[in-house]
Amino acid sequence: MTDYPISHVPNNPALKGFAHMVKDITFTDREEDPLQLQLLLPWKLSDNEGNDLVYPAVVFVQGSSWTFPNVYYQLPQLAQLARQGYVAATVTHRSFLDGHQSPAFLKDVKTSIRFLRANAKKYHIDPEHIGIWGTSSGGNAALLVGLTADIPEYKTAEWQEQSDAVNFVVDCFGPTNTVLMVEQIQKAIAEFQTEIKNLSPEQQLQMHKEKLEQASTLELGMQQFFGRPDGSLDMEKIQEISPMHRLEADKVYPPFLILHGDQDRTVKYEQSVLMYKALLDHGTVAEMISVDGADHENDFWSQEILDAIGEFIAKHI
Repeated sequence: MTDYPISHVPNNPALKGFAHMVKDITFTDREEDPLQLQLLLPWKLSDNEGNDLVYPAVVFVQGSSWTFPNVYYQLPQLAQLARQGYVAATVTHRSFLDGHQSPAFLKDVKTSIRFLRANAKKYHIDPEHIGIWGTSSGGNAALLVGLTADIPEYKTAEWQEQSDAVNFVVDCFGPTNTVLMVEQIQKAIAEFQTEIKNLSPEQQLQMHKEKLEQASTLELGMQQFFGRPDGSLDMEKIQEISPMHRLEADKVYPPFLILHGDQDRTVKYEQSVLMYKALLDHGTVAEMISVDGADHENDFWSQEILDAIGEFIAKHI
């Protein structure tokens, strides 16, 4: 054999397109409830002169029905952001199942943003360019962060000198009107209870076991999250985390991107439509993408959706 072909590719001194991870960073060290975040960064952290590089950051809040988020669920997708030149932080918050009623989750997410600003140099973050992205209950948190920048009542004792304002908000299928959502849940439970009242206990278990469990879980969850000691629901708490009820006429808000599957059976599609229209009527920059035929999570996702989110982030970061 006289010909030994060898392919050639150029080297990659800037390590473009690569990322690395910093695990388990504690951003609030309350003795009873320490919380951590996971950080994905572009691999290249200094230039040829040895100077530190800084990157815009995206804070991600995984949906969890306001319980403790699984920070690893979307890490593979968030790595795409880091490879494109962003710092991506996936953060946790306290769970209402552990007795932390609303708005504890919102305070924690805001604390994570202030922590990242306070430690911007250490983690190569441009503190002037931070946005937020959330899914489901995390989308609700993202919306609220965008609408309640630097409100003192949501600031914990940590990193108080820093701002929790963001440059943009991306909300994927998050509840936007919790007042309406709770009313719909209560109506559905009442209708179901009427439906089964004439059935024997055996028939109820045989025919409606799954629905009974769902109704019981929903009632218990609402009580734990929004309940008063007397067993009633605190409507002020419900309204407090309702983004539709947090818009103020004289305030300026960052740009919003709202995405929702039009066949969502968990958070109704109309929730996003109502929020989108309210933002536009307010005069805020807002875009909405409907994912045709998509339910909650799962078949909602595609590379096309990730690309659309990436384009929005690049435009507004």
